[in-house]
Amino acid sequence: MAAVVAGTLTTACSDWDDHYEAESAVTGSATSTIWQNIAENNNLSQFAALLKKTGYDQVLNASQTYTVWAPLNGTFDYDALNAIENEKLLKEFVKNHIARSNFPASGSLSERIFMLNEKVLKFEGAGNYTMQGVGVAQANVPSVNGVIHTLNGKVDFLSNILESLEPGEFPIDSISNYIHSYDVRKLNVSKSIEGPIVDGRITYLDSVFDDDNLLTNTFWTYYDNEDSNYTMVVPTNEAWNKAMTTIAPYFNYVDSFSFYETPSTAAGVSRTVPVLIDAAKLRDSLMHTTLVHGLFYNNNLYDNGKLMSLEDGQRLQADSLVTTTYSVIYEEDAANLFEGTTHQKKSNGDFFVTDDTLRMHPWMFWNPVIKVEAEMASSQASTRNCTVGTYSITSGTQNPAVSGYVSSSSYIDLIGTSNRVNPEINFYLPNVLSTTYCFYAVFVPSNITNTYLDPADLKPSMITASVGYNNADGSLPRGNRPATIAEKISNDPTKIDTLFLGEFTFPICYRGTGDYYPYLRLIGSVPSSDTGEYDRSYRLDCILLVPKELDEYVKTHPGYKYQTDPMNTGRGGVVIVL
Repeated sequence: MAAVVAGTLTTACSDWDDHYEAESAVTGSATSTIWQNIAENNNLSQFAALLKKTGYDQVLNASQTYTVWAPLNGTFDYDALNAIENEKLLKEFVKNHIARSNFPASGSLSERIFMLNEKVLKFEGAGNYTMQGVGVAQANVPSVNGVIHTLNGKVDFLSNILESLEPGEFPIDSISNYIHSYDVRKLNVSKSIEGPIVDGRITYLDSVFDDDNLLTNTFWTYYDNEDSNYTMVVPTNEAWNKAMTTIAPYFNYVDSFSFYETPSTAAGVSRTVPVLIDAAKLRDSLMHTTLVHGLFYNNNLYDNGKLMSLEDGQRLQADSLVTTTYSVIYEEDAANLFEGTTHQKKSNGDFFVTDDTLRMHPWMFWNPVIKVEAEMASSQASTRNCTVGTYSITSGTQNPAVSGYVSSSSYIDLIGTSNRVNPEINFYLPNVLSTTYCFYAVFVPSNITNTYLDPADLKPSMITASVGYNNADGSLPRGNRPATIAEKISNDPTKIDTLFLGEFTFPICYRGTGDYYPYLRLIGSVPSSDTGEYDRSYRLDCILLVPKELDEYVKTHPGYKYQTDPMNTGRGGVVIVL
C-alpha cells in the first residue's frame, strides 16, 4: 500500500519541477507542516478529509514548499465533492487550491498564481485579500513548509477551452469527438522513475505522461495552454451536421483520375499521367479541417479582443476578425458568425456555442477565391508560340495615369515568336473544388510604366479561354479537349482590367491531391487581318477563380468586403466589386 501511495504522489506532482526545498524564511515558531496545521484546525476538517482522500495529506506533510488556500467548513458543498471520483476531485478542487512556493499576503498585491492544476488564478488585495474573487478569512498561517490562507468559500474550477469540449450543458458531441480524435499521450521519460529491466526493456515505477492534441499546431491554437487567450466558436451537433451537409458537395473526390502533365494545343505535346488517391479519407479530412480552421481566434490580435466583452444577444462591432490561420472575415460576416451564440468565459479565453446554425458563407473558409499569380513559374503549365517576360512594378515606376495596382507587384508579357502567331499559355488551377467558378483574368495595359504612350494609340488584345478538366468519373473529356468558356473577348487597354472570361463547373475536387490540377488555357485570337486593330501580345497580372455564389452575392450587396486571397496564393486584399 505504501508503494502504491508513493507512486500516486509522484504522478500527481510530476507535472511541475519536483525539486522545491522548504524556504528558510519560515518563522521558528511555525514548527508544524501545512498538513498538520490543517488537520489540527477544526474549521478545516472537511477540507482535510478531501486532502486525505486524494493522498495530498502526505504531499502537504513533506518538505517541499506550498501555499494553500483552504476553504472553511460550511462554505462549500462538501458532500458533492466527496461523491466525485478522485481524479476529478484532485484536478478540479484540491490542486485548484494549492500552489508551489510561498505567497504571503502583505501590503498591496496583485499576483497571477500558477496552481498545481496549472490554472492561473489571481491573488490580490490590500489589507483585505481575495483569491480569484473569494475572500480570505485568515491570512498567513505559517507552516514549516509554506503558508496557509483560509477562505470563505471554494475557488471555482474554470475549464480551459479544450477541457470544455465535452458534451454536457450543450450538445457538442460532434465537434468534441473530432477534436479529441487527435488527442495523444506520450511517456515523459525525463519525469518518469525507472524501474528494473524486464525482458530487455526498461520498466517504470512511476510513469508520467504528457497529454497533447495534434490539432493545436494545425490551427496554431494552443487551446489547452492556461497562459493563452483564445476564442473558439463551438457548433452544436445540429449546426455541425448542417455545415457538413452544405460542405459535402464541394469535396466530390474520385479514387483515380488523369492529370494533364503538359497541356498544349501542339500535336503530341499534351501528356497525361494517372493519379490514385484515397478519396473517402481525403474527403473526410478536408471537409472537417476547412470548416474547423475558421473557429479559432487569438484574442490578443487585431480586433479579436472585442470578443472577450461580447454579451449574449449583442451584435459584434468589429471592422474585421482574423483566425489563427490568418483568414480575415470582415464586419458583416464577423457579426453574423457570432449571432445567436452563447458566451462562456474559460480559463484561457472565451467559448461561443452556436444555436442550430453555424453562420458561415462557403467562401469564408472552405470555398475561397483562388488566385493564380501569372508570373509564378509553378503556375505556368506550358506555353506555345511565345516568349514570356516577367516584370516587376512599384508605385514609383507605375504610370500615374493608370489606376489600380498589380497583384504581388509583378506581371508577365506574352509576345509571339513571330508576327504571324498568337501566344498561348496554360495555367494550373490549384485547390479547385467540385463547384462552379467565375473566371477572371487581370490584364495589364502596355503603358503601365510608359508615360509617353498616347492612350489613344493603345490596342486591346483578343483571347479565347478554355478549361481542362476531368469528368465526374475521373476520365478526360472526349479528345482531351478543354471546355471553351470565352471566345474572342477583348480587354480595355487603357486600364488594369479585370476581364470576365466565363464560368465553369468542375465535376470533381482537386484540393489536397498533390500537384495535380486542372488548367486554364488562354490563346490569342487575333487574325492577321485584324492586327491593325488588336495587339497579339498581352500582359497578365493574375487569374481569379471566384466561387459563383460569391460573385452573385457581391453584385447584389454593394460595399460588401471579403478576403480575396485567404489561401495565400498571392497578395491578399479586399474586393468590393468585380
